[in-house]
Amino acid sequence: MDIMKVFKILCIICATGLTMLTFSCSEKIKNIDQEIMVKVPESKLYVRVRGNPENPMIVNLHGGPGGYSGIDIKLMGSGLEDKFMVAYLDQRGCGKSLECKDKDLLTVQQYVQDLDIVIDSLRKKYDKEKVYIMGTSWGGMYGFLYLLTDQTKVYSYACIDGKVNSNYQNHSLIDLETDRANEILQTNITIERKVELEHIVTELERIKNSNFAQFHTDVNWMKHEVPAKLGFNAYFADTSKIISFKDVVQDTALMRLMKYSEEEYAEVGEKAEIVNTAFRNTPSYNNINIESDLKQINTPTIVIQGEQDYVVGTGHAELIYNALTNLSKDKKELHIIPNVGHCPAIESPQLLSDILVDFFQKESLNN
Repeated sequence: MDIMKVFKILCIICATGLTMLTFSCSEKIKNIDQEIMVKVPESKLYVRVRGNPENPMIVNLHGGPGGYSGIDIKLMGSGLEDKFMVAYLDQRGCGKSLECKDKDLLTVQQYVQDLDIVIDSLRKKYDKEKVYIMGTSWGGMYGFLYLLTDQTKVYSYACIDGKVNSNYQNHSLIDLETDRANEILQTNITIERKVELEHIVTELERIKNSNFAQFHTDVNWMKHEVPAKLGFNAYFADTSKIISFKDVVQDTALMRLMKYSEEEYAEVGEKAEIVNTAFRNTPSYNNINIESDLKQINTPTIVIQGEQDYVVGTGHAELIYNALTNLSKDKKELHIIPNVGHCPAIESPQLLSDILVDFFQKESLNN
């Protein structure tokens, strides 16, 4: 898969937007913008810390695996950073973190250990008792994986278009595409179109029975190529909102904000391919299912999903919400945002922002 296609998704799956929270804030307090490298086993991870140093800290977990945090600064920073200090983490091998080609270090277990080290480092450096966490797409699962290891350092958690059950995710898209292809096959179509659709159905059946062992090529085909042939987009309800590699590079203000040159940004795409391939060609990652483990979560949690999110499956947020059985209704929230896909931060930023603001305001009163 070429870098352009990677970035068409990576630029969009790790973003969320926020507006102002009502924490007390003096105009005399100057926002910070610091770049730090956190030592982790056999690597260093890049963290950009921006915002009000006097107020609580949010650790942002981008999507992927293989995404990067730079674009999140534009999409979430303007309203958030005056009221919070936001730590934008580039995960192992991603973004401005050191390159990682050792697939033995590109694992769920290593990433959870990395995040714990980053959180401890940030708490110590900025004198924070605990942090908030926000995770989007893969970052949504990443956040839950961390909480299942240690909840003592986190006030509350926001999961946006995340997943916890890979089998549900994979089968949801396969079944959707199979059904759509079969529906079209019942219509008056050309022989060429019939052959194309029959090939799609056959390939989807093969993938369904593969145990998702070597999934990198297959999942990219399912998410990026098949939907266009079946008349929908897996990521977006409004395809005019898609952000491409070219869009980002041509936005000079965004490139300055992210502190990337065009050459550096291309390298981020190359890193993304390495990380994504390592995870996607690992059967244990492709089949990970922590749905039943969510009963252990006692950290207040909000679960948000776009109504037309075919990437994780349209019922995934409800599945997560229902699995949080240890949380009372006043400690968990479920929000399905209408008429958007996997990227509500881009398709419906104001509504997403309002939902998150209400949640974090409520939780801030309890801490």
